[in-house]
Amino acid sequence: MSNAAQFNTGGLPKGELLGRYRTYDDAQRVVDHLAAAEGFDIKTITIVGNDLRSVEHIRSRLSYPRVAGAGAAQGAMFGFFIGLLMWLFAPEAPVVNLLLSVVLGMCIWMLIGVISYAVRRGRRDFSSSSQLVATTFDVVCDFSVAGKARQLVSQSGVISLNAWNDPTGSASSLAPPAASAKPAEPAGPEQRPAHTDLPDGTPRYGVRIEEKQKPDGDAPDSAASSSTPQEPSSAPQQPEAPPEDSTSFDDAQDQRVRPNQEP
Repeated sequence: MSNAAQFNTGGLPKGELLGRYRTYDDAQRVVDHLAAAEGFDIKTITIVGNDLRSVEHIRSRLSYPRVAGAGAAQGAMFGFFIGLLMWLFAPEAPVVNLLLSVVLGMCIWMLIGVISYAVRRGRRDFSSSSQLVATTFDVVCDFSVAGKARQLVSQSGVISLNAWNDPTGSASSLAPPAASAKPAEPAGPEQRPAHTDLPDGTPRYGVRIEEKQKPDGDAPDSAASSSTPQEPSSAPQQPEAPPEDSTSFDDAQDQRVRPNQEP
């Protein structure tokens, strides 16, 4: 069995997708271009309709006169067909029988239409026609002729739908790419750990350099902070030792010398 015979059997075809088109006319133009090429096996081509949709076209609003007229037209056609059959089987019958069958058909179908409309009145007061419509149409060919078919399709002049312009795709696939995340803002100045000072306010280790390197603009702030009364320290102050008297040793020597000098 040939590849073409296997390709056109029942079920969805398996082959190379040559293009996806929005209307059937575009797909038909591509197939016509392939059929016009010499030496190309047209049996390997298949048109596939995607996403069948049911479309109902509203024709007109229904009313009793409109329903009666439509029933009379259908009855006339039905009566004429019955009268023609009777005339064929009985040619000697008068032509009046044909007219009577037409009138009888009009009356019967008119009565049926009016009664059915009166029963369903308020639920469907319009006439319509339904049809199945495909959203897009794919032109598919057998893998054995895919290379030659692509070359011919590119010369047909019919533009195929791109992948991002596919009307059968979901909303998420059609959405534009999300914008990149906003870069994180730089963090604020690094907070230095608080100094642990002694109860009297002096630094525990060394000399505090920040206080000496502050600009002049911060001087009023430092002066204001120094003017504020400091809280008394909770630790008791050690009593200061009395200053040593440097003249006590000389006075003692003078007292020793004076008794020796007295007569």
